[in-house]
Amino acid sequence: MGKRTMVLIAIVSAGIWAIERFGRRSGATKDEGRMALPGDPVVPRPLWASTRAITIDAPPEQVWPWVVQMGFPPHRAGWYTPHWMDVAMWGDRPRSADHIVPELQDLQVGDSVPDSADYSIYYEVEAVVPPVQAAEGMPAHLLLHSVRHVFGPIKESDFTWVFVLQRGAASTGADQTRLVIRARVAYKPLWAVPLIELMLNTGDLVNVSFMLRNIKKLAESAT
Repeated sequence: MGKRTMVLIAIVSAGIWAIERFGRRSGATKDEGRMALPGDPVVPRPLWASTRAITIDAPPEQVWPWVVQMGFPPHRAGWYTPHWMDVAMWGDRPRSADHIVPELQDLQVGDSVPDSADYSIYYEVEAVVPPVQAAEGMPAHLLLHSVRHVFGPIKESDFTWVFVLQRGAASTGADQTRLVIRARVAYKPLWAVPLIELMLNTGDLVNVSFMLRNIKKLAESAT
């Protein structure tokens, strides 16, 4: 095997490792990636899962309103992804809100959160625990569940998306929030696993990374 071939194999291998590593965990520690979160049992045997996190210099009570109002615009406040990216991926649609929308704050279990303009794709709200209701062993969280996210090679899907707000410890800052987002997906057909994994790894990494950074920016700007 020639030197160039070996270098090429090393580069490709490193690229595959990076996509797999950061496609499934970014911003989150190893412990956060492994810890049990609310909603994990809803999809007990996912074929793909990711955990991402960010520290926000604002208390959970200040972060929660931005999380609970999310959903496809204009029905809800958007997903806080850049408008240029939304246009490139999905076509023109309203921008995500840059302010708290009072009428979108009262989300209840059983409500639908749209993820398409025509409501054909949506999440059902499985749990809503705002910071004022959080307790030891039950952090503030919003749990969304969907069997409607069917696109590309995916013919069936069972998908949970949980947003967990953990209050900062006194040693790190009681007014901080650790926002952890986890996705868990079981899907068919199994023959398309490599393609679907690549699609989910890249799509989730890009979209959720932007989402986390923009929630952080919005929540901190209100301090």
